[in-house]
Amino acid sequence: MERLSLEWLNMRSRSLAVLIVVALMMPLIPISNAQNPLFGVQLDCEDLPELDVSPSGYEPIDIVCTIENTATVGATKVEITNEWAGGSKAEMQGATGEYSIDAGGTEEFTVRFTGDLKQASTNSYDFEIFATVTEWNSIPMGEPMPEQNDSFVDTLEIASYGAVELVTIVSTETIEAGSEFFIDLQFTNNGNDADNVRVEIANLNNLKTQGFSFTGSEFVAEQLAPGATSSTKQFRILAPSDADGDLNIDLQFRASSTNDPSAEFSETNIPITVESSESSGSLTGGISEVGQDDIILYGAIAGGVILLLLLLGVVRRSVKKKKVNQIDLSTPIELDTDDDDDQEVDEFDDLFDDLDDVVIESDEFDDLLDDF
Repeated sequence: MERLSLEWLNMRSRSLAVLIVVALMMPLIPISNAQNPLFGVQLDCEDLPELDVSPSGYEPIDIVCTIENTATVGATKVEITNEWAGGSKAEMQGATGEYSIDAGGTEEFTVRFTGDLKQASTNSYDFEIFATVTEWNSIPMGEPMPEQNDSFVDTLEIASYGAVELVTIVSTETIEAGSEFFIDLQFTNNGNDADNVRVEIANLNNLKTQGFSFTGSEFVAEQLAPGATSSTKQFRILAPSDADGDLNIDLQFRASSTNDPSAEFSETNIPITVESSESSGSLTGGISEVGQDDIILYGAIAGGVILLLLLLGVVRRSVKKKKVNQIDLSTPIELDTDDDDDQEVDEFDDLFDDLDDVVIESDEFDDLLDDF
């Protein structure tokens, strides 16, 4: 018992002697970088990337922090604590513990950051990690030895991600060859940040090869807040006019995120049928190129020609009948010579009188056009 008491007294005496020597030497030793050259600690952590909270790419973030015992002699015991200023949508783990480190040695620990999915990119979380020397060379820190500590300060940022959804108002179309038709659609920003959502036709070059053309823009776009849906957008398309038979083809629409090139596309196909105009194309095409006034003129001319032909037929038929019932030209015709001076002879007076002798039967015009 007396031996243990003597050993304890000797240890306390040595510790007290060390403390006295250190206390006397401290004013004489230059201090660099706010670290005590006899006992101290330094804390460094890796750069912290943004936290991806997208449903498809989410992974927790791990960073490695390093504790260094800057003391020239003696082992150091270091305690790790933290202050998390973030909310309930994110969490920091692993920034606690106690480590014993030899003089000039280092220790590492890993800090993990997690967060709720789909949270806004505007969220951010401040934090600070502390490394505190609680004991040096088996001597507890405190009075008269001040505690030495270091810290790491940073902010957890939430990464932006894009997610779009395309909605079409029509599902199928049947179009006449050469006619203009319209495709209406809307799209939604399902990402966590404002995004300029763009919609274009994925098979645009193929459509142009088939003879389709666009009377408006070949794409549409709109800046949308998270969760917002666009106004109704419209594509104006002109169908080919020279298709050989009915043409069946898909319009492949694709929506994409502008601020996140890695985001998945949202696509939809609209099947359309372009009806061929072969059966009526030549007739309707020719008429469409002629004005209404020209049509009336051509109709009047055609009607006049038909009427003239009918009149010629009547006259010709009448002449034939007249030959059959003609009067004997050998019969002398007495002329009243007494009135020659008072009356003029009209040689056409009886031109149509001969028609009175013509007898028209019920089937007179049955073979009217046979003479032609």
